[in-house]
Amino acid sequence: MTSISTPHGAVAIEPPSPVFLRNLRALLPFGACQLKPAENTARYGIAMQCDEAEVCCIKQEPLECGREDASRWLEIQHWMCVEALARYRGEGFSGAYIPAPYLRLRHSGLWEAGISHFIFPAPAGIEVQEFPFDAAYDGQFGHGATTMLKRFLFHFKEAFLSSGLTSPQYFSLNVRTRLHLQSLAMYFLGFGPHIVCLRENLRTEEDPAWALLASRGVKTVYHMPSVPMAIQSSDLTVTKFAPPSPA
Repeated sequence: MTSISTPHGAVAIEPPSPVFLRNLRALLPFGACQLKPAENTARYGIAMQCDEAEVCCIKQEPLECGREDASRWLEIQHWMCVEALARYRGEGFSGAYIPAPYLRLRHSGLWEAGISHFIFPAPAGIEVQEFPFDAAYDGQFGHGATTMLKRFLFHFKEAFLSSGLTSPQYFSLNVRTRLHLQSLAMYFLGFGPHIVCLRENLRTEEDPAWALLASRGVKTVYHMPSVPMAIQSSDLTVTKFAPPSPA
């Protein structure tokens, strides 16, 4: 077991158990698989496309900006997503949530640096059992998805407020496919009360995310080094998407 030291205490890094992986895989629309052999250092694949069907997300779109500002916002939003996940886990939901910053080049030559929300409610979770169906997003993403989104957005806003940083100007929430996002920083996942690092490399020295997690009382993070995959239902072949730009 690896332990990452931070100014706020240590964060233990553990591998996910087979039961953990099965429960997570059951929530994902096209599942996930263990890669044998590994792809570089990635030992897992998360299926984001099956034939022509893609996993969709809710895109939190900001005002456009230049490339330098977009890179800066990608990094800041990564930190805020990590802190928001640490806060959000206290909601008691059982589903999976991937808040992933993205970069997208517009036809204008300017860039979007926003957040994509991949949401997978658990049918037996309180997000479904204790909250009414909400027509905003539950019809497409499953009962409980809208509640999960609203609570994560609350914690995301609180993360900016506590940091003293000014949030980007977001103006819309739209449903989009994975490939629409272009470059995706899919680095951390929330699953029930747990935080999962999806990065192939933990970046223990470079990434302030570990100190943010420790400061919010997170003592253990599961490491599931993953790549997004495309699968074909006809022959079960697997193709790797292009990796995202690093945050």
